Amino acid sequence: MIALLVDTPIQGTTHETEYGLSAPIAARNVGANEVLVTAPTFADPRATVRALKDSGTTHLWLCEAVASLSPLLENGDWLVPDDYIDGTRGQHYTYFSEKAGGYTQQVPPFDPDSRESLIRGVQKVSARPFKRGVYVCVSNTRLETPAEAAFWSRAGAHIAGRYLSPYLTLARELEMKVAALVMVNRAGGQAAGDLLSLDSLLEKIIEIAL
Repeated sequence: MIALLVDTPIQGTTHETEYGLSAPIAARNVGANEVLVTAPTFADPRATVRALKDSGTTHLWLCEAVASLSPLLENGDWLVPDDYIDGTRGQHYTYFSEKAGGYTQQVPPFDPDSRESLIRGVQKVSARPFKRGVYVCVSNTRLETPAEAAFWSRAGAHIAGRYLSPYLTLARELEMKVAALVMVNRAGGQAAGDLLSLDSLLEKIIEIAL
């Protein structure tokens, strides 16, 4: 089963796990397919990802509005990243904190088949689909400053988002296949319009990808 991690609030059911209650998780019909949908909350990310796994999730796809760090990207452009930088700190990053080892392969950073599915969906709805790019995950408590945007751009990032880490890295530890689909919504550090809606994601791209 595919689960979507989105950046808009979700009304759903919370699940009890060894890490506490998960974020709300809802089941949605997308064409002939059922997907699970959740969004980041104050719940421990380990609880949410664990609940998704226990519910039968095999793939976790991040769908998010992001900032452009590249002059080539404009508001409304779609991108399916092929690599990422984790610029966050102070979160629950692993299920292996009390065990030896636990390192998860990061090559490739995203599941190739999932990326191809999302690229196919994007190509059907966008005149400017970008098939690769580097996503930097920044703090989800605020937007990045102009200086931070410039720093990450020099480090090789093309877009800045807030929710890839630790959700997708945790999902990798539970052997889920992960990918990201993003839409440029703002320049680095500066909002540029309404956030991408969940309905738009589901109707325009996910159904094609599935």
